[in-house]
Amino acid sequence: MAEQGPPKPNADLRPRVMIVDDDAEMRALLRDVLERDGFHVHEHSAGDGLLLPLEDWIPDAIVLDKEMAGSNGLDLLPEIRWRHPHTSVVLVTAFGGSDVEAEALRLGAAYYMDKPFRVARLIEVLRAAVSQATRESEPPAGRIRVVNGDRT
Repeated sequence: MAEQGPPKPNADLRPRVMIVDDDAEMRALLRDVLERDGFHVHEHSAGDGLLLPLEDWIPDAIVLDKEMAGSNGLDLLPEIRWRHPHTSVVLVTAFGGSDVEAEALRLGAAYYMDKPFRVARLIEVLRAAVSQATRESEPPAGRIRVVNGDRT
């Protein structure tokens, strides 16, 4: 029987992005483009039931559609931000405007984008969102963080 060494660290260090949109074609397009650009992508087809998968797979950023059946993006935004304060949310919508943008930002969206948008711009926004999420999740300078009983 071969000896097993210590567990291997997670080799997948790609930024994690969850796409939440009821349009299957939009999800597929974004997933393909983002994966080619180095993101690890999961997707969800509706606002209803989204919070449960977020307990098992916590993304660095979420691309959240505003208009979906059931719970829409604005309904979900406060709950996502409360449960996952270091996850940046990019709210996207084809039914927006300055009032919707102001409401999205007030509810905790890191970014707001009107559809249609340039995919290259979304990638820029997601890179900034992931960078922001990483900075916010780091312990403050001069503090000691304890992980599983080990000081880091």
